[in-house]
Amino acid sequence: MITKKHIKQYLDKLSPGIPAKQGQMSDHVWQELHEYLVKHYKRLDKGARAYADGIFDQLDAGIRQRIDSLPEGLERRMLSRKLSIVQGERCPVPVLYLGTPVIENLIRQGLGQRIPEPVAANFKVLCHEIFTLVKDGKLIYPEDTFHREALQMGGAYAREGLNIIGRLSQGLSFKHSQSIEDSQSFRALRGFINGNGRVNYRRFWQDVFQKETVSAIMKKRSSIVFKGVPALAENQVAAESRQGGPESFSMRLRIRYDEVSLKNEQQLQQRSTRHLRDLVRLGMKYQSMIGKAQERHLDGFWAGQKTDLSVALWNHYGGRPEGLEGLSSFYESEYFIDLPVIKIKRDIWNPLAVNHSGGQRRVTGPGDVNIVSSILPYTDIMILGRDMADVLRDGPGLASEFDTEIFSADEHDLIMAALKGIACPELKAQQDKKR
Repeated sequence: MITKKHIKQYLDKLSPGIPAKQGQMSDHVWQELHEYLVKHYKRLDKGARAYADGIFDQLDAGIRQRIDSLPEGLERRMLSRKLSIVQGERCPVPVLYLGTPVIENLIRQGLGQRIPEPVAANFKVLCHEIFTLVKDGKLIYPEDTFHREALQMGGAYAREGLNIIGRLSQGLSFKHSQSIEDSQSFRALRGFINGNGRVNYRRFWQDVFQKETVSAIMKKRSSIVFKGVPALAENQVAAESRQGGPESFSMRLRIRYDEVSLKNEQQLQQRSTRHLRDLVRLGMKYQSMIGKAQERHLDGFWAGQKTDLSVALWNHYGGRPEGLEGLSSFYESEYFIDLPVIKIKRDIWNPLAVNHSGGQRRVTGPGDVNIVSSILPYTDIMILGRDMADVLRDGPGLASEFDTEIFSADEHDLIMAALKGIACPELKAQQDKKR
């Protein structure tokens, strides 16, 4: 293990007698020290890790101050996103989701079949760009259980679909939509009881992926490179006045990933799975009853429901007041009402309801809605069929709420611009800055 004494010895070799404060050491020494801490972080003992975390926190504060000094635009959004990644609040690699119509066209292309217009003209170029970004590790496409199960029926069409999903996903996968719902319910309940404020579900991006997928993602990208040496917040002006300007250097910041804490939380959630599912079912019934202005029948409502598991979970997590009185306060709060997997279904189901009347074509089904509502808060880009894309963008404002770019498959230029932003984000920011 590496101790603080070893760090001091390393620092003395770089520049004897220099205190471990950024303002009192050269940029070169600061860079070397920081790179050493990032590279050997897993080998640091408790004291050395606390020392390193203190430095990382100060660097985060410097980046936050730089972000606050920038005008609204792509450069500010890009830097904010990178800081969120470093702080462990966003998946380190952008996440792509393809809707059923897009997957169907991928299969048609693989089998040499005709792709319908207006998508056909640019579909090959789009596929090439997606596969290239995935291959280069700049984009991930985790497979979902809905599409995999739908394709496990045999035949050339299904085999080609499974082959394409396998090539794109490279073994990465989302959890089942029900497991994602369990995780969101767990976060909402704990957040309400602990008074932690509105839950940022994207922050818990590890909840949505299989354990092996989280490990693979962290291997793909365990750090983020920033242009310039991020200064301590109190030394920002002095840092930017250095000869050569703030872009003279680049620095690699370690992505925060508390594997032990995450494991403990997931084990706690798994032990509560049955209770969580009862909790949500009961809450949806309660909301439906409240929505029908039947508060006067509240006592009769509770009497007709199975409440033991939900109340036990509420009490176990320290909910106050205990029992149904406290539990009903959770159901009436924004924590439950805005639970993404429930809210998104509620907001999009009616416009996309299966409708065969009048000879209308079926636009979607329960499976599509379930998977989209489960993973939307954790994805960066979604390419969907026209109907689903329009509802998600034009109706409840879900795209802006969860910072997800949503496109219809026929919007080729917009999709390519978004993918190019992933491929070369700094270049795109510079181009936008010149406009």
